[in-house]
Amino acid sequence: MNLSMGQIGSTPPASTANQNPVGTIGLPIWLWIANRAENTTGPITRTAGGGGLTVTATGTLDRVEWTLTAANGTTVGAISCDGANAPGTPYDGRNSDEPSPTCGFGADLNSSPGNLTLTGTAYWVVEWQSSGGQAGEIPFTSQPNSSQIRIGELQALLRD
Repeated sequence: MNLSMGQIGSTPPASTANQNPVGTIGLPIWLWIANRAENTTGPITRTAGGGGLTVTATGTLDRVEWTLTAANGTTVGAISCDGANAPGTPYDGRNSDEPSPTCGFGADLNSSPGNLTLTGTAYWVVEWQSSGGQAGEIPFTSQPNSSQIRIGELQALLRD
């Protein structure tokens, strides 16, 4: 099944390809899984058989736990996005001071400038059934995925 966390999507963008985006203090941070596929957001079903027995397993993304950590190692924020909200909602360019409708950090946690580490960990539940009438559930935790985001201070200058 190759269940994984997936690539991090966020505002400001968390990207190794573009290190220049800067978020603004006091704005919410949207979080989502950017590369949506059955092994990153689910559900995913696989069947295998042998020796007259067949087993079908379905993996469902239960939740994604996100942490935001300052350069000194202090946790700035932590949030768990559960069930249907687990994959988050990609930012669609709407008013940037609106919080994510499904998953993100509030503006109150975005209060100081600097480089922050954003880490996401996906938690899956794999339910299985065999043709022999047995069934069960296996919890699975993905490897965490981390990326850097940068927060800056926006200042306005008013002149007469």
